[in-house]
Amino acid sequence: MTLTEKTTALLIRLIKEAEYEGENGMNETLTEFTSQERGNLADLKKKGYVETLEDDGGFFWVIFQEPARSLYDAIKL
Repeated sequence: MTLTEKTTALLIRLIKEAEYEGENGMNETLTEFTSQERGNLADLKKKGYVETLEDDGGFFWVIFQEPARSLYDAIKL
């Protein structure tokens, strides 16, 4: 699956900011998104790279799925 340049940049930023490991062993990040980034995030979700959960404060937990997990491992090592 092909990602646009901006969607790829968002995915890399999210991976670099990831600091949490969830109960399921998946790496997560907590962040806010601009309106433009929300479109890129929707693309990542549609293509199966991430799932999100919104908290009460309007922040989003981003949970990485395959194939983002492989990219995460390559960047974080």
